[in-house]
Amino acid sequence: MAEPALDDFLEELRQLQPLPDQTLTDAVWALTTTFFAQNGFDKLIFIESDPNQMMLLSTLPMEWVNRYHSENYAEIDPFFSFCGTTFRPISTGVAYSDAHEGLTQAQHNLIAEAAEFGINAGFSSTVRLFGPGGFAGWNIGSSLSGKDVDRLRADREVMLRFAARQARDLLCLAEAGHHDRVLSNREWQCLMLLAQGQRTKQIAWNLSISGAAVELYLRNARIKLGATTREQAIAIAMAKGLLGGI
Repeated sequence: MAEPALDDFLEELRQLQPLPDQTLTDAVWALTTTFFAQNGFDKLIFIESDPNQMMLLSTLPMEWVNRYHSENYAEIDPFFSFCGTTFRPISTGVAYSDAHEGLTQAQHNLIAEAAEFGINAGFSSTVRLFGPGGFAGWNIGSSLSGKDVDRLRADREVMLRFAARQARDLLCLAEAGHHDRVLSNREWQCLMLLAQGQRTKQIAWNLSISGAAVELYLRNARIKLGATTREQAIAIAMAKGLLGGI
C-alpha cells in the first residue's frame, strides 16, 4: 500500500486553499481526481443526492454527461441498483459486465457505451445506500484493463476507499451551508480528545488512524462549527453541549 501517498493527500486536503477563480468544490475535486489518477484510476464519478438536490461530479467528457441526462440513463444505470444497495465494493465497467448476473440488455449497452468514453474497469465505493432518502457513492474507474485494475485493487483498494470518503466529507462541506451540519462520529471523537488535552499524534494512536486524518477531521469539525481556530471549535462545541461535561 502507498501509505505515504495517502498521508500526503490528506494533508493537502487539510491545507487546501482554492485559487482565485475556483470554488472550494472545484479545488477539492481537482486534488482528488489528480490523486486517484496517480494511483491508476483516471475515470472518477461521484454522486451525492437527497430528495431536494443532487451533486454529480465526473471526469468523463461533457458529451457523455449530457447524453446520460438526455437519455435518462439514471433510470437504468446498474450503478444504483447493483452497487448502491451494498457497502461492499462491486466491480464496475465493461471488463466485468459479463460477470454480473441479472443485467438487462439495456444495462449492458449502457456499460459498453460508457467504455467508449474511457471507463473500462473499476469498483464502487458506496457511502450511503440507495433509497428514498437519496444516495452517496463513488464509481472509481479506470481506462486500464481488468487485469491491471485487479492488481491495483489488491494493493490500494482500502486506501482509495478511505481517501474517497475523506474527499466526500469535504465536498459536502463545500456544497452545504457548512455550519448546520452535524459532526460525524470521527470528527466528534477527535474534537473530544483534543478538548481533553491530547495532541494530534496521541489522538491518532488512540483512534488507530493517521495523523493527517486527525488533522482533516479536526478541520471538518471546525468548518462545520463555524470556528476559525481549534480552540474556538472546542468552545462552540462545549456551548452547544456536544462535548458532555468536559
